[in-house]
Order: sequence, then structure tokens, then C-alpha cells
Amino acid sequence: MMQRGSNLPLVADYNQVLVVDSIRRHSKLSRVELADQTGLSSQTVSNICRRLVEQGLIQESGRVTGALGKLRSVYQINPSSRCAIGLHIDPARTVVALVDLSGQVMDRESLVNPTTDNPAELIDAIVSHVRTLVDRHDWSRRRLSGLGVASPGPLGMDEGTVIGPPNLRGWTRVRLREQLEERLGMQVILEKDTVAAATGELWVDNLTSKNFAFIYLGAGAGAGIVLDGEVMHGASGNLGNFGHLSGDPDGPLCYCGGRGCLAVTVMPSVLVERGQNAGVLGALNIDSPVEVETAIAELCRKADEGLAAAKAIVDSAAQSFARAAANLTNMLDLDTIIFGGPNWRSFSPTFMQVVPPIIDKLHIFGSVHGVTVRGTALGEDAGPIGAASLVLASAVSAHPSRLVLPI
Repeated sequence: MMQRGSNLPLVADYNQVLVVDSIRRHSKLSRVELADQTGLSSQTVSNICRRLVEQGLIQESGRVTGALGKLRSVYQINPSSRCAIGLHIDPARTVVALVDLSGQVMDRESLVNPTTDNPAELIDAIVSHVRTLVDRHDWSRRRLSGLGVASPGPLGMDEGTVIGPPNLRGWTRVRLREQLEERLGMQVILEKDTVAAATGELWVDNLTSKNFAFIYLGAGAGAGIVLDGEVMHGASGNLGNFGHLSGDPDGPLCYCGGRGCLAVTVMPSVLVERGQNAGVLGALNIDSPVEVETAIAELCRKADEGLAAAKAIVDSAAQSFARAAANLTNMLDLDTIIFGGPNWRSFSPTFMQVVPPIIDKLHIFGSVHGVTVRGTALGEDAGPIGAASLVLASAVSAHPSRLVLPI
């Protein structure tokens, strides 16, 4: 949904952000097109474009012939004018990336998480890697908008606290945002990994759906939700936990009392145990996120190669996720389901065969609109790109909620 501007001087800053966001979303726009899309006057658009060129946020990219044969200047975003650092904390590994305004990764650092239960060790490593990235690109200091952090939940958003994620041992109540801000001296935005992934998808692939679920496949699984082009957060910022949606009505009894919940049927550790019981996978430490991630890749590879026992396990997982995705689609009236996260590359061959027809069959609005199923546009760096986009979107993305006029 295209947002509309206001010609009131009180909202000049909002209007400037609105123009930047419109140009970013559409690659190239003339001032006439900007005025039409934003509802701002031609003079207001001209003044804003002049300021934005002076600030280096946008740049002229040639001219086009208008309706009456008059040449019009067109503008595009200057990707290197702003950047952000994206930090993705996953139980298996942590990735830090320097990302430009277009969502492209310019540089990255990856580290295997310490095996101890002491959060301070990982935080020390994060601080070191962030400083390394900034030092390696000294120019980024002047253009750096901040650090975005994508973390497993639950999170305490008011305090910027990570509160006991199931797969991050020892992280009982860690004031992560405060620690990183104090040690790095920059703005830090903390969100759940699912919210960050959805934000990144909307940021990088912004001319596709505005109503989608990003199903994140990592050490756990969850969903980021976008409705009418806005990323949903929920009452506490922890929206997206769907482990107790049923993917198999005939599945095992869950500890919540339900049957066939995703939490007890398709989480990576569960699939790996099934693979071991079927003789597909060898011995490994089921409590090690790194070993589980490696085993998932092996399980999916054997399924792709046609090993019947492995294929049965991965097909069953795809069917369960498809049913859960169909429930989200029907409940929220979505038109797109996007899969991504650290394990997506391994799952994608099977999922892209199994999931779409099941969603088509279960979609109750099929006579009104279809549902697209696809993989993320962010590739393997969905986590850090999504984290960086939290900062970039905060800086130059127009949201109606920011338009608050003083009384």
C-alpha cells in the first residue's frame, strides 16, 4: 500500500523519508512520479530532492521523456550513502555483516558460537568482529546508521533483553542491547530473528507481496508476518511462535496437550532423531546445534538422492509445514509464503515440490486469489541482512506510525 504524504511544514522530516523510501522501492522515479505517488506538491518534491542530492542519499540517473515530450530528471538511491551492521545470533553460529542501503552485503564475519553456557564469551566475540568490520571499512564510520540484531526469542523489548531462548543455553536474562550500545558506541536495534527476516525480505524484495509470512527454518522455526506492507510485532514484540500449530492431526501427543504440533514433529533435533532411528544418520550430539545443522543437511541430501527412509522423513516435514503455512494463509489472508533461514538450502528441493500443492488444496480463498510459495530473496544471509534492514528501515523507510504531530 502506497503511503500518502502531507504538505504541512510540521511533517517535513517525514515527507523527506517518504520520498527516499519511494525512490528506493521503485529504483528510478522522476519528480512528477514522486508527486503523484506521495501526494506532495511539485514544489515540495523539488525542494526535497534537492536536499537529498546534497546529502548524497539520492542521485540523478539520467533523463526520460515525459508525456508532453519534456525531458524529466529521474532519481535513484545512492546505495553507499548509508550502511548498517547486521548481527544474526543463531544457536549454531553467529554472522556479522556490513550491509548497504540496497540490502547488499559488502563484507561479513562468521563465527562458531563458544561451547560454554556463558553469554559473555559470545558477546565478547561479537564486539570484536563488529570492530573488525568497521576498521576494515573505515569509510563506513561516517555512513554507519547503527547495528541491528536478530536473535532467537523470547525478548524483552523494553529493556532489550534476551530471555532464555530454548537453544541458547545460559541466556537466562541478558541485557544485550544495552551491553552492545555501551561497548560499541552505536545505536542498536534488537528484534526476533523472524521479525528481522520479514523486515529484510520486505526491504530487499519490496515490489512483490505486501501480505506474506516468512517461515524461518533454523535451530527452531517461526514465522515473521507482513500485512499491508507493515511488519507485525505483537503485544510484546515476540510475534511468530507457531510451534504449537498442528502439522499432523495423527501425529504424536505434544506436551501442550495437542497432537502433531510442529514442536514435536518437525524441529531439526526431532528430524535428526528420526533419521538416527531409521538408520539414515550416525551417532551425534543431539544437544549440539552445529552437529544438528550438519545432520539436517546430510538427511536432506540423502532424501534428494532418493534414499527412501530419508525421503519419507523430509517429505513428512514438508507436509507438516505446508499445513501450518496453509493455516496462516487462511487466518491472515496471505498471498505469499516465503521460506528462508539457515536450513532452507537443505530443505528447499523437497519443500518446493511438496508444499505448493498442499497449500493450494487447503486455501479457502482459492477462488479469490492464489498463493505464491517461494524461497527467500536474501539467500543464506537472510539473518544478517534482515538485522541490518531493521536499522536501515528505521532511518529511511516511511511508516505511518511515525507521523505524530505535536498538539
